[in-house]
Amino acid sequence: MAKLLQTLIPILFSIALLLAAARSQTISFTYDFSGDQHPKDLTYQGTAHFSSDTTYLRLTDAKAAQAGRVLYSNPVQFWQTGGQVDFETTINFIITPIEDILPADGITFFVAPVGSTIPAGSTGGNLGIFNSSGTGPTVFAVEFDPYANDHWDSNFRHVGIDLGSRVSSNTTEVGGAITGQQVTARINYEEATKMITVHVIAGTKKFDVSYEFDLGSFLPEKVQVGLSASTGDNVATHDIVSWYFSATMVNMKKNMDAMIRQYV
Repeated sequence: MAKLLQTLIPILFSIALLLAAARSQTISFTYDFSGDQHPKDLTYQGTAHFSSDTTYLRLTDAKAAQAGRVLYSNPVQFWQTGGQVDFETTINFIITPIEDILPADGITFFVAPVGSTIPAGSTGGNLGIFNSSGTGPTVFAVEFDPYANDHWDSNFRHVGIDLGSRVSSNTTEVGGAITGQQVTARINYEEATKMITVHVIAGTKKFDVSYEFDLGSFLPEKVQVGLSASTGDNVATHDIVSWYFSATMVNMKKNMDAMIRQYV
C-alpha cells in the first residue's frame, strides 16, 4: 500500500497542476441584459448604451450613420507557443426595422487586437469594425446582415464569415428571418479542425454557415472579443438580449487528457 501511495501521489499532484493550469487558461462570461444588469467589465464604444425604453443593450438607435460596439474589457489569450484556443459564443439579439424602411446594417460578433477602437468611416456597411475602405487587418467577424450592399455583399440578406474584410469568405441567405424577432446565434471555432461554424435560430427557421481557416495564423496572440452594429442611410435598432462566451487553451487540455489516459 505504501508503495502504491508513493506512485500515486506524484501522479495526482501532476494532474492537479494541469487541472489548475487548464482552469487558469479558460475565460468565460455570461451577460443577460433582460434585467437591470449594466456590466462594468465591458467597454462601451460609439452609440452603445442602455436605452430608457428597453433593458437590452442597444448598439444603435434607428438613426442614420451610427456605429456602436461593446467589448469584453479583459484580453483573451488566443494562442501561445504550442497552443491555441477553442472558443464558443452565443448571442441573442433583436434587429428592429422601422416601418417601410429596409433595415440596415446589421450586427457582428468580432475578434480584434487588444485596444481596438471604432475605425473612421465604419458606419453603414462597414458594420462598426471595418474602415472606410472596407478592411480591418487582423479582424475576424461573423456578420448578421439584413441589408445587401450592391458593391461587395452577396445579392441577398445573409449571415457571413469575415476575415479582415467586409467581403465575406462564406455566406448563407437568411431573407427577412433575422429582423423583427429575437435571434439566437451560436459561433464555434475548433483548433483541431480549424473550422468556424455558425448556427442561427430565428423563429422556426434555422441557418448554418461554416468556413475552414486557421485563426491562429491571422489573429494576434492576445485579442479582445466584442459585438458591434451600425446604420447608414437605412436604419434599425440593434439590441443585444444576452451574450455568452468561453475560450479554452487547447494544449493544456490535451496534456491533461494524455496524462489521465496514461495512468488510469
